[in-house]
Amino acid sequence: MRVIKKIFKVLGIILLVLLGIIILGLLTTTIIHRVNLKRNKDFLAEQGLYQPVSVGDHSLNLVNYGGAEDGHRIIGFSGSGSGFPLQFRQLASELKQENQVYYLARAGYDGSDDVKDDMTVSFVVEDYRKALQNAGVEAPYVLMPHSYSGTLITYWVSKYPEEVEAVIDLDTTILSDINDLTDEQLAELEDETGSMGIFRTMINLGIGDVAGNMFFPADESYSADDQRADRALALMTFGSRAFYAEMSHVLDNWREIDSVFHPTDVPKLYISAENGYETLEEFKAADRLSEQRINKLTEDFSGTGEARREKAYELEWAEMQEYKTETMQPYFDRLGNVTVANLPGGHWVHEDQPAACAEVITDFLHDLD
Repeated sequence: MRVIKKIFKVLGIILLVLLGIIILGLLTTTIIHRVNLKRNKDFLAEQGLYQPVSVGDHSLNLVNYGGAEDGHRIIGFSGSGSGFPLQFRQLASELKQENQVYYLARAGYDGSDDVKDDMTVSFVVEDYRKALQNAGVEAPYVLMPHSYSGTLITYWVSKYPEEVEAVIDLDTTILSDINDLTDEQLAELEDETGSMGIFRTMINLGIGDVAGNMFFPADESYSADDQRADRALALMTFGSRAFYAEMSHVLDNWREIDSVFHPTDVPKLYISAENGYETLEEFKAADRLSEQRINKLTEDFSGTGEARREKAYELEWAEMQEYKTETMQPYFDRLGNVTVANLPGGHWVHEDQPAACAEVITDFLHDLD
Protein backbone atom coordinates (compact mmCIF):
# COMPACT_ATOMS: atom_id res chain seq x y z
CA MET A 1 0.00 0.00 0.00
CA ARG A 2 2.85 2.39 0.84
CA VAL A 3 4.38 1.75 -2.60
CA ILE A 4 1.06 2.53 -4.32
CA LYS A 5 0.66 5.72 -2.27
CA LYS A 6 4.17 6.82 -3.24
CA ILE A 7 3.40 6.15 -6.92
CA PHE A 8 0.21 8.24 -6.75
CA LYS A 9 2.09 10.96 -4.90
CA VAL A 10 4.80 11.08 -7.55
CA LEU A 11 2.19 11.08 -10.33
CA GLY A 12 0.35 13.93 -8.59
CA ILE A 13 3.54 15.97 -8.37
CA ILE A 14 4.29 15.31 -12.06
CA LEU A 15 0.78 16.39 -13.05
CA LEU A 16 1.07 19.58 -10.98
CA VAL A 17 4.41 20.38 -12.55
CA LEU A 18 2.99 19.78 -16.05
CA LEU A 19 -0.03 21.94 -15.24
CA GLY A 20 2.27 24.69 -13.99
CA ILE A 21 4.33 24.50 -17.18
CA ILE A 22 1.17 24.71 -19.34
CA ILE A 23 -0.15 27.71 -17.37
CA LEU A 24 3.23 29.45 -17.54
CA GLY A 25 3.43 28.73 -21.27
CA LEU A 26 -0.05 30.16 -21.90
CA LEU A 27 0.74 33.25 -19.83
CA THR A 28 3.85 33.74 -21.93
CA THR A 29 2.05 33.32 -25.25
CA THR A 30 -0.77 35.63 -24.09
CA ILE A 31 1.77 38.35 -23.28
CA ILE A 32 3.44 37.80 -26.66
CA HIS A 33 0.04 38.14 -28.35
CA ARG A 34 -0.75 41.44 -26.61
CA VAL A 35 2.66 42.87 -27.45
CA ASN A 36 2.29 41.74 -31.06
CA LEU A 37 -1.09 43.45 -31.42
CA LYS A 38 0.57 46.84 -30.92
CA ARG A 39 3.51 45.94 -33.15
CA ASN A 40 1.21 44.66 -35.85
CA LYS A 41 -0.84 47.86 -35.91
CA ASP A 42 2.36 49.90 -36.21
CA PHE A 43 3.50 47.66 -39.07
CA LEU A 44 0.13 47.89 -40.84
CA ALA A 45 0.22 51.68 -40.51
CA GLU A 46 3.66 51.71 -42.16
CA GLN A 47 2.20 49.65 -45.02
CA GLY A 48 -0.72 52.08 -45.41
CA LEU A 49 -3.20 49.41 -44.29
CA TYR A 50 -4.17 50.90 -40.92
CA GLN A 51 -5.72 54.38 -40.85
CA PRO A 52 -8.05 54.58 -37.83
CA VAL A 53 -10.93 57.05 -37.67
CA SER A 54 -12.69 57.72 -34.36
CA VAL A 55 -16.43 57.10 -34.16
CA GLY A 56 -16.70 57.93 -30.46
CA ASP A 57 -15.60 55.29 -28.00
CA HIS A 58 -13.82 53.22 -30.66
CA SER A 59 -12.18 53.60 -34.06
CA LEU A 60 -12.74 52.01 -37.46
CA ASN A 61 -10.02 51.32 -39.99
CA LEU A 62 -10.62 53.46 -43.10
CA VAL A 63 -7.95 52.66 -45.69
CA ASN A 64 -7.56 55.46 -48.23
CA TYR A 65 -6.08 54.14 -51.49
CA GLY A 66 -6.05 57.64 -52.96
CA GLY A 67 -7.26 58.63 -56.40
CA ALA A 68 -8.85 61.44 -58.38
CA GLU A 69 -10.26 64.20 -56.18
CA ASP A 70 -13.09 64.95 -58.60
CA GLY A 71 -14.10 61.31 -59.09
CA HIS A 72 -16.72 59.10 -57.51
CA ARG A 73 -16.13 58.20 -53.85
CA ILE A 74 -15.99 54.39 -53.83
CA ILE A 75 -16.15 52.64 -50.45
CA GLY A 76 -15.30 48.94 -50.26
CA PHE A 77 -16.68 46.61 -47.57
CA SER A 78 -15.58 43.08 -46.70
CA GLY A 79 -17.54 39.90 -46.18
CA SER A 80 -17.08 37.67 -43.13
CA GLY A 81 -13.34 37.23 -42.99
CA SER A 82 -10.04 39.07 -42.90
CA GLY A 83 -7.43 40.49 -45.27
CA PHE A 84 -9.69 42.60 -47.47
CA PRO A 85 -7.28 45.60 -47.54
CA LEU A 86 -4.83 43.34 -49.39
CA GLN A 87 -7.41 41.51 -51.51
CA PHE A 88 -8.95 44.81 -52.63
CA ARG A 89 -5.67 46.59 -53.36
CA GLN A 90 -5.27 45.72 -57.05
CA LEU A 91 -8.88 46.56 -57.92
CA ALA A 92 -8.50 49.82 -55.99
CA SER A 93 -5.36 50.60 -57.99
CA GLU A 94 -7.30 50.12 -61.23
CA LEU A 95 -10.25 52.25 -60.10
CA LYS A 96 -8.37 55.11 -58.48
CA GLN A 97 -7.28 56.42 -61.87
CA GLU A 98 -10.68 58.14 -62.09
CA ASN A 99 -12.12 57.79 -58.56
CA GLN A 100 -11.35 58.11 -54.87
CA VAL A 101 -11.20 54.60 -53.38
CA TYR A 102 -11.47 53.52 -49.74
CA TYR A 103 -11.95 50.39 -47.68
CA LEU A 104 -13.95 50.69 -44.46
CA ALA A 105 -13.72 47.86 -41.92
CA ARG A 106 -16.52 47.36 -39.42
CA ALA A 107 -15.78 46.89 -35.70
CA GLY A 108 -13.56 43.88 -35.01
CA TYR A 109 -12.49 43.48 -38.63
CA ASP A 110 -9.11 44.16 -40.26
CA GLY A 111 -7.68 46.47 -37.61
CA SER A 112 -10.87 48.23 -36.49
CA ASP A 113 -11.29 48.28 -32.71
CA ASP A 114 -13.15 45.48 -31.00
CA VAL A 115 -16.42 46.43 -29.26
CA LYS A 116 -18.73 44.98 -26.62
CA ASP A 117 -21.84 46.24 -28.43
CA ASP A 118 -24.19 43.85 -30.19
CA MET A 119 -23.25 43.76 -33.87
CA THR A 120 -26.72 44.57 -35.14
CA VAL A 121 -27.09 45.85 -38.67
CA SER A 122 -28.23 49.25 -37.39
CA PHE A 123 -25.15 49.54 -35.14
CA VAL A 124 -22.78 48.58 -37.97
CA VAL A 125 -24.33 50.90 -40.56
CA GLU A 126 -24.41 53.86 -38.18
CA ASP A 127 -20.74 53.16 -37.39
CA TYR A 128 -19.97 53.18 -41.12
CA ARG A 129 -21.77 56.47 -41.67
CA LYS A 130 -20.13 58.13 -38.67
CA ALA A 131 -16.63 57.05 -39.74
CA LEU A 132 -17.03 58.51 -43.22
CA GLN A 133 -18.49 61.74 -41.86
CA ASN A 134 -15.71 62.11 -39.27
CA ALA A 135 -13.06 61.42 -41.93
CA GLY A 136 -14.51 64.15 -44.13
CA VAL A 137 -15.55 61.77 -46.91
CA GLU A 138 -18.66 63.41 -48.29
CA ALA A 139 -21.80 61.69 -49.53
CA PRO A 140 -23.10 60.53 -51.91
CA TYR A 141 -21.03 57.34 -52.04
CA VAL A 142 -20.59 54.43 -54.39
CA LEU A 143 -20.88 51.53 -51.94
CA MET A 144 -19.01 48.38 -52.98
CA PRO A 145 -19.72 45.41 -50.67
CA HIS A 146 -18.40 41.87 -51.04
CA SER A 147 -20.24 38.74 -49.90
CA TYR A 148 -22.09 39.10 -46.56
CA SER A 149 -21.65 42.88 -46.35
CA GLY A 150 -24.08 43.21 -49.25
CA THR A 151 -26.92 42.60 -46.80
CA LEU A 152 -25.65 45.45 -44.60
CA ILE A 153 -25.49 47.79 -47.57
CA THR A 154 -29.04 46.82 -48.57
CA TYR A 155 -30.12 48.16 -45.17
CA TRP A 156 -28.11 51.37 -45.72
CA VAL A 157 -29.64 52.01 -49.14
CA SER A 158 -33.15 51.31 -47.87
CA LYS A 159 -32.72 53.70 -44.91
CA TYR A 160 -30.61 56.45 -46.45
CA PRO A 161 -30.94 56.35 -50.28
CA GLU A 162 -30.00 60.03 -50.54
CA GLU A 163 -26.47 59.16 -49.30
CA VAL A 164 -25.86 56.56 -52.01
CA GLU A 165 -24.96 57.41 -55.58
CA ALA A 166 -24.74 53.75 -56.59
CA VAL A 167 -24.09 50.23 -55.29
CA ILE A 168 -21.63 47.76 -56.81
CA ASP A 169 -22.18 44.27 -55.39
CA LEU A 170 -19.15 41.96 -55.60
CA ASP A 171 -20.80 38.53 -55.66
CA THR A 172 -22.73 39.51 -52.54
CA THR A 173 -24.97 37.35 -50.38
CA ILE A 174 -28.55 37.11 -51.58
CA LEU A 175 -30.85 38.01 -48.72
CA SER A 176 -32.88 34.82 -48.35
CA ASP A 177 -36.27 34.52 -46.76
CA ILE A 178 -35.43 33.48 -43.18
CA ASN A 179 -38.61 31.44 -43.07
CA ASP A 180 -37.07 29.09 -45.66
CA LEU A 181 -34.23 28.10 -43.32
CA THR A 182 -34.59 24.58 -41.99
CA ASP A 183 -34.01 23.54 -38.38
CA GLU A 184 -30.86 21.79 -39.59
CA GLN A 185 -29.53 25.00 -41.16
CA LEU A 186 -30.32 26.99 -38.02
CA ALA A 187 -28.48 24.38 -35.92
CA GLU A 188 -25.48 24.58 -38.26
CA LEU A 189 -25.31 28.35 -37.75
CA GLU A 190 -25.33 27.94 -33.97
CA ASP A 191 -22.72 25.15 -34.06
CA GLU A 192 -20.44 27.18 -36.30
CA THR A 193 -20.63 30.18 -33.97
CA GLY A 194 -19.80 28.00 -30.95
CA SER A 195 -16.83 26.27 -32.56
CA MET A 196 -15.43 29.57 -33.83
CA GLY A 197 -15.60 30.92 -30.28
CA ILE A 198 -13.07 28.27 -29.25
CA PHE A 199 -10.85 29.46 -32.10
CA ARG A 200 -11.03 33.01 -30.73
CA THR A 201 -9.92 31.82 -27.27
CA MET A 202 -6.92 30.03 -28.76
CA ILE A 203 -5.91 33.16 -30.68
CA ASN A 204 -6.16 35.40 -27.61
CA LEU A 205 -4.05 32.92 -25.65
CA GLY A 206 -1.34 33.60 -28.21
CA ILE A 207 -1.35 30.18 -29.84
CA GLY A 208 -1.91 31.77 -33.24
CA ASP A 209 1.19 33.95 -32.75
CA VAL A 210 3.50 31.01 -32.11
CA ALA A 211 1.85 28.60 -34.56
CA GLY A 212 0.80 31.06 -37.25
CA ASN A 213 1.29 28.80 -40.26
CA MET A 214 -0.98 26.18 -38.74
CA PHE A 215 -3.77 28.72 -38.19
CA PHE A 216 -3.23 30.96 -41.21
CA PRO A 217 -1.16 29.36 -44.01
CA ALA A 218 0.83 31.94 -45.94
CA ASP A 219 -0.41 33.00 -49.37
CA GLU A 220 2.60 32.21 -51.55
CA SER A 221 1.56 34.85 -54.08
CA TYR A 222 2.15 37.55 -51.45
CA SER A 223 5.47 39.22 -50.63
CA ALA A 224 6.97 38.67 -47.17
CA ASP A 225 5.54 41.99 -45.96
CA ASP A 226 2.11 41.16 -47.36
CA GLN A 227 2.17 37.74 -45.69
CA ARG A 228 2.96 39.39 -42.38
CA ALA A 229 0.19 41.95 -42.90
CA ASP A 230 -2.30 39.25 -43.88
CA ARG A 231 -1.57 37.24 -40.74
CA ALA A 232 -1.76 40.35 -38.54
CA LEU A 233 -5.18 41.24 -39.96
CA ALA A 234 -6.37 37.66 -39.42
CA LEU A 235 -5.23 37.58 -35.78
CA MET A 236 -7.01 40.87 -35.08
CA THR A 237 -10.21 39.84 -36.82
CA PHE A 238 -10.59 36.27 -35.55
CA GLY A 239 -9.46 37.28 -32.09
CA SER A 240 -12.18 39.93 -31.74
CA ARG A 241 -15.44 39.59 -29.86
CA ALA A 242 -17.27 41.59 -32.54
CA PHE A 243 -16.60 39.02 -35.27
CA TYR A 244 -18.39 36.27 -33.35
CA ALA A 245 -21.09 38.62 -32.07
CA GLU A 246 -21.93 39.41 -35.69
CA MET A 247 -22.21 35.70 -36.52
CA SER A 248 -24.64 35.20 -33.66
CA HIS A 249 -26.81 38.08 -34.94
CA VAL A 250 -27.11 36.94 -38.56
CA LEU A 251 -30.76 35.88 -38.31
CA ASP A 252 -31.81 38.91 -36.26
CA ASN A 253 -30.02 41.16 -38.74
CA TRP A 254 -31.81 39.54 -41.67
CA ARG A 255 -35.12 40.20 -39.94
CA GLU A 256 -34.19 43.84 -39.30
CA ILE A 257 -33.06 44.33 -42.92
CA ASP A 258 -36.23 42.67 -44.19
CA SER A 259 -38.34 45.08 -42.13
CA VAL A 260 -36.98 48.15 -43.97
CA PHE A 261 -36.11 46.58 -47.33
CA HIS A 262 -37.80 48.21 -50.33
CA PRO A 263 -36.95 48.95 -53.98
CA THR A 264 -35.03 52.15 -54.67
CA ASP A 265 -34.00 54.02 -57.81
CA VAL A 266 -30.35 53.95 -56.70
CA PRO A 267 -28.39 52.37 -59.62
CA LYS A 268 -26.99 48.95 -58.71
CA LEU A 269 -24.45 46.73 -60.45
CA TYR A 270 -24.37 43.09 -59.35
CA ILE A 271 -21.16 41.32 -60.38
CA SER A 272 -22.02 37.62 -60.38
CA ALA A 273 -19.06 35.24 -60.10
CA GLU A 274 -19.97 31.88 -58.57
CA ASN A 275 -23.30 31.92 -60.40
CA GLY A 276 -22.00 33.86 -63.39
CA TYR A 277 -21.52 30.96 -65.81
CA GLU A 278 -23.68 31.38 -68.90
CA THR A 279 -23.47 27.86 -70.39
CA LEU A 280 -23.08 24.35 -69.03
CA GLU A 281 -19.97 23.88 -71.18
CA GLU A 282 -18.38 26.98 -69.66
CA PHE A 283 -19.20 25.69 -66.17
CA LYS A 284 -17.70 22.26 -66.90
CA ALA A 285 -14.54 23.80 -68.35
CA ALA A 286 -14.02 25.79 -65.14
CA ASP A 287 -13.71 22.47 -63.24
CA ARG A 288 -14.86 24.04 -59.96
CA LEU A 289 -16.68 21.11 -58.33
CA SER A 290 -14.74 19.40 -55.55
CA GLU A 291 -14.61 15.62 -55.34
CA GLN A 292 -16.68 15.84 -52.16
CA ARG A 293 -19.39 17.84 -53.96
CA ILE A 294 -19.36 15.41 -56.92
CA ASN A 295 -19.80 12.49 -54.51
CA LYS A 296 -22.73 14.19 -52.79
CA LEU A 297 -24.49 15.04 -56.05
CA THR A 298 -24.07 11.53 -57.48
CA GLU A 299 -24.63 9.35 -54.43
CA ASP A 300 -27.63 7.76 -56.17
CA PHE A 301 -25.89 7.49 -59.54
CA SER A 302 -24.49 4.12 -60.59
CA GLY A 303 -22.01 5.37 -63.18
CA THR A 304 -18.30 5.89 -62.57
CA GLY A 305 -15.43 8.04 -63.82
CA GLU A 306 -16.20 10.67 -66.45
CA ALA A 307 -19.90 9.72 -66.61
CA ARG A 308 -20.19 10.43 -62.89
CA ARG A 309 -18.47 13.78 -63.27
CA GLU A 310 -20.74 14.72 -66.20
CA LYS A 311 -23.83 13.84 -64.16
CA ALA A 312 -22.61 15.93 -61.21
CA TYR A 313 -22.08 19.00 -63.37
CA GLU A 314 -25.51 18.59 -64.99
CA LEU A 315 -27.19 18.38 -61.58
CA GLU A 316 -25.23 21.33 -60.20
CA TRP A 317 -26.03 23.36 -63.31
CA ALA A 318 -29.75 22.62 -62.91
CA GLU A 319 -29.60 23.77 -59.28
CA MET A 320 -27.76 26.92 -60.32
CA GLN A 321 -30.40 27.81 -62.93
CA GLU A 322 -33.18 27.24 -60.42
CA TYR A 323 -31.37 29.44 -57.89
CA LYS A 324 -30.97 32.23 -60.45
CA THR A 325 -34.64 32.10 -61.42
CA GLU A 326 -36.30 31.53 -58.05
CA THR A 327 -33.93 33.36 -55.66
CA MET A 328 -31.59 35.80 -57.39
CA GLN A 329 -33.96 37.42 -59.87
CA PRO A 330 -36.78 38.02 -57.34
CA TYR A 331 -34.16 39.57 -55.04
CA PHE A 332 -32.95 41.87 -57.82
CA ASP A 333 -36.54 42.85 -58.58
CA ARG A 334 -37.01 43.70 -54.95
CA LEU A 335 -33.82 45.81 -54.87
CA GLY A 336 -34.85 47.78 -57.93
CA ASN A 337 -32.69 49.21 -60.75
CA VAL A 338 -30.18 46.33 -60.90
CA THR A 339 -27.79 45.60 -63.76
CA VAL A 340 -26.13 42.15 -63.69
CA ALA A 341 -22.62 41.56 -65.02
CA ASN A 342 -21.40 37.97 -65.24
CA LEU A 343 -17.72 37.40 -64.43
CA PRO A 344 -17.70 33.63 -63.86
CA GLY A 345 -15.19 32.32 -61.37
CA GLY A 346 -14.45 32.20 -57.66
CA HIS A 347 -16.22 34.18 -54.95
CA TRP A 348 -13.24 36.54 -54.43
CA VAL A 349 -13.82 38.06 -57.85
CA HIS A 350 -12.28 41.41 -56.85
CA GLU A 351 -8.97 39.68 -56.11
CA ASP A 352 -9.06 37.01 -58.84
CA GLN A 353 -10.25 39.27 -61.69
CA PRO A 354 -9.37 42.88 -60.78
CA ALA A 355 -8.91 44.07 -64.38
CA ALA A 356 -12.21 42.55 -65.56
CA CYS A 357 -14.00 43.96 -62.50
CA ALA A 358 -12.52 47.40 -63.10
CA GLU A 359 -13.66 47.37 -66.71
CA VAL A 360 -17.33 46.61 -65.99
CA ILE A 361 -17.33 48.95 -62.97
CA THR A 362 -15.81 51.81 -64.99
CA ASP A 363 -18.38 51.36 -67.76
CA PHE A 364 -21.16 51.36 -65.16
CA LEU A 365 -19.83 54.55 -63.50
CA HIS A 366 -19.42 56.29 -66.86
CA ASP A 367 -23.10 55.65 -67.51
CA LEU A 368 -23.90 57.51 -64.28
CA ASP A 369 -22.04 60.64 -65.38
